Amino acid sequence: MARSKLVPWLLVAAAMMGAKDSFAQWAFTGDTSATWQQAVARYARFDSLHAGAKLIPIGRDDGGHPIHLFILSDGSGFTPDSIRAAGKNILWVTNGIHPGEPDGIDASLLLAQALLESDQLMGLLANTAVCIVPVYNVGGALNRGSFSRANQNGPAAYGFRGNAKYLDLNRDFMKMDSENARTLVAALTAWDPDIYFETHVSDGADHQYIMALMATQKDKLAKPLSAFMTGTLIPGQYAWMERKGMRMCPYFETTHEIPEEGLQGFNDGPRYSSGHAALFDRIGIISESHVLKPFADRVNATLQLLFGTLAVMNEHPGELRAARTAAKAATAQATAFGLNWRLDTAVVEQLPWQGYAARREASKVTGMQRLRYDRSAPTDIRVPWRDTCRPAITVKKPQAYIVPRQWQEVVERLRLNGVYMEALDHDTLLTVEQDSIGAFTTVPMAYEGHYLHRDVLTERRQVNMVVPAGAWRIPMGRATDRYVMEALEPRADDGFFAWNFFDGILQQKEWFDPYVFEDRAAGLLEEDPVLREAFMRKRAVDPVFAQDPWAQLTWIYRRSPWMEPGYRKHPVLRVVD
Repeated sequence: MARSKLVPWLLVAAAMMGAKDSFAQWAFTGDTSATWQQAVARYARFDSLHAGAKLIPIGRDDGGHPIHLFILSDGSGFTPDSIRAAGKNILWVTNGIHPGEPDGIDASLLLAQALLESDQLMGLLANTAVCIVPVYNVGGALNRGSFSRANQNGPAAYGFRGNAKYLDLNRDFMKMDSENARTLVAALTAWDPDIYFETHVSDGADHQYIMALMATQKDKLAKPLSAFMTGTLIPGQYAWMERKGMRMCPYFETTHEIPEEGLQGFNDGPRYSSGHAALFDRIGIISESHVLKPFADRVNATLQLLFGTLAVMNEHPGELRAARTAAKAATAQATAFGLNWRLDTAVVEQLPWQGYAARREASKVTGMQRLRYDRSAPTDIRVPWRDTCRPAITVKKPQAYIVPRQWQEVVERLRLNGVYMEALDHDTLLTVEQDSIGAFTTVPMAYEGHYLHRDVLTERRQVNMVVPAGAWRIPMGRATDRYVMEALEPRADDGFFAWNFFDGILQQKEWFDPYVFEDRAAGLLEEDPVLREAFMRKRAVDPVFAQDPWAQLTWIYRRSPWMEPGYRKHPVLRVVD
């Protein structure tokens, strides 16, 4: 962040600080992180002692354990409706999605205690209610140990990244395989927070920063919300951290091996929490404290970033509310959406960077050259920074989508995300667009329980079709439109087709015996000159095909009346008239 953008915010932060000691007294010490049971017990005690706090269960995880929500509302009730009626915005904090990264678990406990016990800090709740998930991945938190995070500097014990079903929950926001995700997404739909804040610990290069800030990729947000995030929220967060003496940088990936060779922002698809947030015109903020810094320092940096986020929300409640309202209206009124965003490597800025000199030396293990960061040689330079993304494809919005009722798993996920649907009460003749699946690639090894499809090509045809009663019609023109298109378009990187929900259509169910079909194939070629010409051309240009009798008969069969009509037909239809 350029210093010129931070200076005005230092004045704002100073005004909000009041007595400096009111924040300084809230600090974490030691190297022990709260267990799931301890965290829930402390929130339950806060509930019992303070009228402005409430702990409620919102569902269960894959292991059957309750997932809790702790609400701080300062007299405005404990439901989304009562909080909105009081004119408040909502900050949502999710901790322990990766329980091996527990900094936010302890930081949020301190945040809740500070807001409840300090009259001055309670003022941060004048315009904002705070919703805290103490530990989201309960199964992972219960799988506690000291050795699953080889790079991490404390705490003494912590949880495990995978949940009870060994799923990474920060890859599960679209496919929603876990009970955890279904619980959390349903709660997010009900509460519709304005800012979704998730706590993590970052791996990767060594450097001088205690915190890396990741926000929803700016180009993916609707313009009014992106403008608020980049022009108000993020500068305010940086100003707060600078005042606290805590170095913060953007969350990054290295373009090559070390930061000095260039950095780039993270392209957060909707499988991730911050990418999923963008689909609902919601700002996603991910705190990534640096893995090599001491645990207590990381917890305190996370706590201060939470304070700083609340401070900005308290100062700009109307702007945030107006930005979200405008963004939702823009989503509902849009005629097309970009999908499959890619980093534009041609857009390069210069980012101030405080790192450590990279050294090469002989490895004591392999004898080969190894990388070492020299903390006795800090650097203060500028490095190439790429953080602009653009969609690979743009898809026009239909009037509505049709999802046949038999695809129950798809319908369930749409409902949990708040999508409005209406069942057709009788067979209905509609003009629709239907996609046929063409070429695609599939990952060679299971990824999060799926064999993910990529680089999907389709052929789209307009047809008149009788859609049976019971099919679900999803009208467009709503704030959920962008999510619906990401989920239902077959070419979308994180759509339901990519995640294997429609794989049944990819397997041909009926075949033929060559000795029987030979005569019918000959008859088809004789009766249909166009078919015969295409067949002969295929043989002429493809020598492998020309030498494969089975391939030739299959080619004819798939263009014959005997071929099943549903093969490779994407079952979701687009209503165009």
